[in-house]
Amino acid sequence: MNNPKFSLLGLAMLMVAGCGSEPLRRVDALAQTPAPLEMPIGTARQALAQAPICCDAMKNFPFQPIAANFSADVTLDASAPAYRFDSGKSFFRAFELPREGKSFEVRLYSQAGETVLAPSVMLLDSQLRMTRLLNADDFAYVPAEGLKGDSLDARLRVDRLYLDNPGNERYLVLFTTDSDSAGQTVLQHPAKAYAKALGNEPPSIPDPIARHSPVGVIKMVLIEDKASGQQANTYVPAYSTGREMGNELPSTPTPAVLPETQAYYRQGIDAALASKDLERALRLADEAARVGDASAKAYLLERIEIK
Repeated sequence: MNNPKFSLLGLAMLMVAGCGSEPLRRVDALAQTPAPLEMPIGTARQALAQAPICCDAMKNFPFQPIAANFSADVTLDASAPAYRFDSGKSFFRAFELPREGKSFEVRLYSQAGETVLAPSVMLLDSQLRMTRLLNADDFAYVPAEGLKGDSLDARLRVDRLYLDNPGNERYLVLFTTDSDSAGQTVLQHPAKAYAKALGNEPPSIPDPIARHSPVGVIKMVLIEDKASGQQANTYVPAYSTGREMGNELPSTPTPAVLPETQAYYRQGIDAALASKDLERALRLADEAARVGDASAKAYLLERIEIK
């Protein structure tokens, strides 16, 4: 699907449609994406079946450090390591996210042609505890537009408001699952997209189907916040509590909170109260509770009573 003819058609559509109303979509449409990884399903599944398991545990993953301006094509195929996740065996790529600087957004575009990899994304904190798990349901099919081919897209924000927060997300793992690899995605025929952009009736022709594959190529882009100041977003990273993004996960005992983690939140609560910022103090107490400090809210109430 992603060839010069369709790219030119997509660029014409972009000009006719005026790039859409959402600025981020305009950026996506003007960004060149790679050609999909076209490998027969049988060959791809055989390659995965024959791939050796790379590691005994996730702590031994080959995490690749990346910078805040990272932009690259990430290939999951026989050149990638393989691991047996709870959801099945999969090729994967593992990254160590930037620790310093501003908060940033991660954009993922899994390229679709005759086949497509339906990705899952696992985020982990500094102690390799799961904070979020996104699966194929969290990726949306976006038709080709401009220089961007058909793809399954997702975006997520990584918070760096408090750089020394021990619950910050430090690692990202891309993989797929057995169930998602068995599915398929219906793509939009380019002729239909072009007719819609012109305001015409789409032709009555079948849409192509991309079968889900255990291999594929994902364009991954990190975009750091441009604003000089940062605002806390609504997501507070913490260890997995057994249900993330609507998925059931194996339950694990709540780890004991580290003394330095407890001290960090106590100091933050005290500072917020000293500046009469009760809202921030409440938010910090809530964050502390989510990372295992069950006494944080009682500490806040005690400090309020003392005052």
